[in-house]
Amino acid sequence: MPINSRNKGASAEREVAQILRDELGIETKRNLEQWRSGGSDILGVPGFAIEVKRAAKPLIAQWWAQTVSQAELVKELPCLWYRLDRRSWRVLLPLWAICADAHPSYDLEWTAEITPEAFCMIARERMNDSNHR
Repeated sequence: MPINSRNKGASAEREVAQILRDELGIETKRNLEQWRSGGSDILGVPGFAIEVKRAAKPLIAQWWAQTVSQAELVKELPCLWYRLDRRSWRVLLPLWAICADAHPSYDLEWTAEITPEAFCMIARERMNDSNHR
């Protein structure tokens, strides 16, 4: 029996929120108002607009465009978490967010694909930097 795509998306968002809570020790939650007012899928990670996608086939360019669009609404860094069926989570970020010398662009060609663990390391560093200012 096929899984309803809305349920699949909600389940993926809950999974990512839990990973972030476990790894970062902060309260994260799904944005239940996203369909009405826009914004990111996951709330609670300072500075990041997190979009979550779970699918059988990758639509990376389309997903990234949506991620950037949503991030611009909330003026935060676009961050795409995606997982293909029977695969592990992957995270896409603008390359300049992790490499100061990179071209400051949101184009897909100027992104870095990393693991959730690497993302959490970056998020912790950014949170620590903002706590020391």
